[in-house]
Amino acid sequence: MSAMRSAFASQRLFASVLFLLLVSVPLVARADAIQVRMVTKVGVGQKPKLEITALQNLERVEVMLNRDDGKNVSQSLGAINLGEMREIFLDGKPGKHHYSGRVTCVVDGAPQDSQVYFDTLVGGELTVIVDKTKVDLAAGRMPIQINSPDGKVELRIFGASGGDPLLEQEQEFADRDPVIPFWLTWKPLPKSTEVGRVDLKVSDAGGAYKSFALFPWSVYIPHEEVNFATDSASIASTETPKLQASLGKIADALAKHKNLGPIKLYIAGHTDTVGAAPYNLGLSRKRAQSIAGWFRKNGLRIPIAYEGFGEFALAVATPDNTDEPRNRRVDYILSVEDPTLKATEFQPVWKLIK
Repeated sequence: MSAMRSAFASQRLFASVLFLLLVSVPLVARADAIQVRMVTKVGVGQKPKLEITALQNLERVEVMLNRDDGKNVSQSLGAINLGEMREIFLDGKPGKHHYSGRVTCVVDGAPQDSQVYFDTLVGGELTVIVDKTKVDLAAGRMPIQINSPDGKVELRIFGASGGDPLLEQEQEFADRDPVIPFWLTWKPLPKSTEVGRVDLKVSDAGGAYKSFALFPWSVYIPHEEVNFATDSASIASTETPKLQASLGKIADALAKHKNLGPIKLYIAGHTDTVGAAPYNLGLSRKRAQSIAGWFRKNGLRIPIAYEGFGEFALAVATPDNTDEPRNRRVDYILSVEDPTLKATEFQPVWKLIK
């Protein structure tokens, strides 16, 4: 009996999934004294607990536990008759915690102690954040901020023309630090692949899940630049053939990707570095708005958004007050989600043309 106490005192109890763990080796010295069941992983709003069932008449049972953050649990269960069960609820604070302590069982007037060690995990509401700026589809890498240490991510990648998934996979994670992003990885697709949609389903160990879709597809419509008079955002009649040609290319691209989703046209205006930055920003916005308005008036029915970037997203890096024609441009971008332009100091606010 003494050897049994020594062996069990050194045993560490850890829960590995969300379930009730039936401990086959008793937590006290008497092998036939009690049976312990533990709920150590629970969801939001629930509490971990210990269930102690008497396998014989017990004069008294006491539990003393210390948590890794200094919180103490001290509870006396009093006498427990054969077959009766008592519950000890632990703190429902979200996060992972380590408990250590002892269970004292009094049998025939003799107290018997056993040391116990176990971890608990209380889940909060599942949150999932994807930093789109760090997604690398070509390399097969995506960082996901998940506040659960255990769970899985289901991934499906579709081409820009719809149809069956190009790739499907499931990736599990366990005992990870929720503060550190989880890197979802997959075998890179062929370089010529045009990805239209990425479906994600993130589940935690308790079954809670979040599903969402990313639309990395976008296409820049090649076009001849509209020339504006100095300090003007008015479109001259001599420039409209350029816009008519662009409108045809937009229609062709929409027909090719009609099954992708709700596509928008984004008009992004840019300037060179000649003049004051605030003035350039306003002028580029007005010119983008003029072009967006022209497309709307000439039959384009999809949502059209515009924004000016001024000199904050240069195609060619130049010093201030440099006349560079390649920086005086307007981008026509078809995309389902707001496109990401390499603007280092400016966050666009896209405006819709009615």
